[in-house]
Amino acid sequence: MRDLLEELPHALLPDPTRESEDPGLAREPQDDELVRPAAEEDLPIDATRSRRSPLARHVDVVIDPFDPRLSTTIGLTMAIEGQRVRSAALDVGMVHQGIERRAVGLGVLAPDLQALLAVVDPAPLHGLAVAVAVERLTGRSPDAATRWWRHVFVDLIACAAHARVLADVLRRAPALASRAEAIAVAADAARDGLDPDHRFACPGRLRSDIPDDERHTLVRRVDELRLATARIGDDDVEDALAWLRGAGALEAERARELGIDGPTLLAAGVTGALPADLGEWLSRRVVATSGCAVARAVTHHAELRAAATRLVERVGTAPPASTSPATPLQPDDVHGTASAIVRGPNGSCAVHVVVDHGVVRRLRLRPPELPLLPGVARALRGVRLDDVSEVFSSFGLRASAIDR
Repeated sequence: MRDLLEELPHALLPDPTRESEDPGLAREPQDDELVRPAAEEDLPIDATRSRRSPLARHVDVVIDPFDPRLSTTIGLTMAIEGQRVRSAALDVGMVHQGIERRAVGLGVLAPDLQALLAVVDPAPLHGLAVAVAVERLTGRSPDAATRWWRHVFVDLIACAAHARVLADVLRRAPALASRAEAIAVAADAARDGLDPDHRFACPGRLRSDIPDDERHTLVRRVDELRLATARIGDDDVEDALAWLRGAGALEAERARELGIDGPTLLAAGVTGALPADLGEWLSRRVVATSGCAVARAVTHHAELRAAATRLVERVGTAPPASTSPATPLQPDDVHGTASAIVRGPNGSCAVHVVVDHGVVRRLRLRPPELPLLPGVARALRGVRLDDVSEVFSSFGLRASAIDR
């Protein structure tokens, strides 16, 4: 064939589709030079393309799961002009887990409900929020030991989540990314063995006592977490992501309008925080650049260091003695409507539950990822195609928390 083309460069090779008896659907070629001027008039003009610039080819890039049955629930469609993103849209719901519907009929005090809520990432936070809501409904406050252990557990979850966000954003700096992943592994190791049978998400008290050997192991693991966290300096993240400065910015006004809080809102320059029943956040601005991917990554790093510091201080003292009541809650004691908010690593996790004599009749979850979705689509506008992965990762989205 190559020899034929070299000998006869202008020869027309036979077209088997047109010469067959059944050519199928006839496709008329379109002259791209005739289509482009009309298309350019229909496109809005934005800051990334002047009116005099020639129209670059527009390509729709679709990032979806390879198989709809996979657990990935986020689909991303981007319109690309040249090397930048003109618009982005997120498609949610490739796999409908139906967690809220499946919770109806379960006992609010039984481990079955906590096992169902553990599907939502980060796993125990929504179960803790349900336990706090039941405590508010019944008027029973947890004892000092239960509060102590819950704060430790929430900080361990925060350390692992923030470290994994940094590992995703720093993928072009392999040394720092490996250090961030080591922090996440250390946090998971410290949490391992502490929460069998959803021990912490029991209203009013721990579901079972924590053995002394587990507490001693926790002290050693937290010290390993402290050493792993110290391997990433205050300026390492900002220096490694200097090339990303200004990319993927989300304005504070837009973040407030969408109901976003947590590190994303703090990175935009807003220091206020909603009152919550459990969990702690920073209340100060940690970076001068507002709202971009670098600001979000630096904020996640600051939150990580703050959570690790709280862990070291809290674990350094012995937990208070347990004074939980001898008689636990009974299903008939739980009746009514209640809600609770837990500050997670990515924002506020809110739950609303309606209970009828210990049985869940209605459950609504509000993960922090839900208001982040339109914010991510807006922040991706104008981002270079090579930077989309880092900008997307800086928001810390978790797919399992979106499809409820």
